[in-house]
Amino acid sequence: MPANGEALTPGERSELIRLRAENALLRTEKDILLKAATGFAIDAGALPPGALGKPEPR
Repeated sequence: MPANGEALTPGERSELIRLRAENALLRTEKDILLKAATGFAIDAGALPPGALGKPEPR
């Protein structure tokens, strides 16, 4: 419920649901891109092999 004590209108509720779904998608995309960028940096030698939290190959 908003701070002013009024309930959300149907349009506001719909927008809130849409924005929450979009936020979840953006977080997932960010995580994927971060893992990819880290992998590329490891391959390029800019980061040590254990930078992704995986054990180093022996």
